[in-house]
Amino acid sequence: MLVLLSWLKEYVDIKLTPKDLAEKLTEVGLGVEKITKGSDDVIFELEITPNRPDLLSIVGVAREISAIEKQKVNLPKLPNLPKPKKVFPLTIKTDSKINPRFTGIIITGIKVGESPKWLKDKLQSVGQRPINNIVDITNYVMLEMGNPIHAFDYDKIIGHTMIVSQTKGGEKFESVDGINYHLPKDAVIISDKEKVIDLCGIKGGKNTGTYEGTKTIVIRVPVEIPNLIRRTSQTLGLRSDASSIFERGVNADGTIDALKRCVDIILEIAG
Repeated sequence: MLVLLSWLKEYVDIKLTPKDLAEKLTEVGLGVEKITKGSDDVIFELEITPNRPDLLSIVGVAREISAIEKQKVNLPKLPNLPKPKKVFPLTIKTDSKINPRFTGIIITGIKVGESPKWLKDKLQSVGQRPINNIVDITNYVMLEMGNPIHAFDYDKIIGHTMIVSQTKGGEKFESVDGINYHLPKDAVIISDKEKVIDLCGIKGGKNTGTYEGTKTIVIRVPVEIPNLIRRTSQTLGLRSDASSIFERGVNADGTIDALKRCVDIILEIAG
């Protein structure tokens, strides 16, 4: 996991040198494998053990530093969600045995486009490829707060129905990056009334992705079952930042905060 020193400093006052900070983090089990000094920043490459999923985020690492240094951690401000102005029908059918929590919201009137420079720079500095403002925001908040997020194009969800289920085996799925898969048995998926639109906890579907022309989105911040995500990921040989988090166990109490953070940034820069 790559972590920017300047990004950490947004949440905790760090006076230690990069070398001293790396030594202290390593002492408490957060292994620093590499320190890279750029022109105006420092990047830490961290080894996160399976028993510490709380460290798979900038805020998580900042909390650890605040505990080490006995300092206050300044978490991102989370304004309340705006009151709804419209009602968009959406039927959700799910099963808590395979999807313990389904948190979401619908936002309309957005404009998909290029992200601002600060957002693209943040993502690129930790090895992420900017795509568009909506996708970039969901990735940014995941990296910051540790809860994976996916945005669907509401108008591409046939029948405005989202059904969470497990595959029978052999279902076809095209991921957001245009790769086709035949899914194994018992993979957790979301379908609308006609097709698979999401490989839960691993990859979103190209058929409901957010692109230029998308006006209304469904944002989903879920809790997934670790062993179900791990099994599908290993069978397909398909890993993602989201699956790495879900395999270890995501923060179930973080879904609302991640949703608030995501909505706040979308309303600020995406209409």
